[in-house]
Amino acid sequence: MTGLARAQDEAFVRGLGADFTTHGEPGWDAVADGAGLQEQALALVRDGGAFVGVKPNAEPAAERGIAIHAVVAHADGPRLAELLDRTTAGELPTRVHAVVPLDQVADAHRAVAKGGVRGRYVLTP
Repeated sequence: MTGLARAQDEAFVRGLGADFTTHGEPGWDAVADGAGLQEQALALVRDGGAFVGVKPNAEPAAERGIAIHAVVAHADGPRLAELLDRTTAGELPTRVHAVVPLDQVADAHRAVAKGGVRGRYVLTP
């Protein structure tokens, strides 16, 4: 498995157990697009390969025999509680961009929509 990311993310990607590259060249058997790049990521998949994205409402059009899939999240309170416990225990890696009070959620949302945010926002009451 190889992670394509910016150079400053190399340690994080390698820490997840993946090889690392900053150069996305066409010809990959499969691409899991966690960044929402859509068509840019699809262009990296070889003919007949597979693409998995995170935007179920905006799946790119199928082309070149590529199988197109989207990850869809469903609310599962008990599972989320388990994941939170594992994260708190240090078993799951996290990337926190900033901790902000709940009344700044609109600003955080705009920043994420704009792009370039490294990690996630944590909201506090």
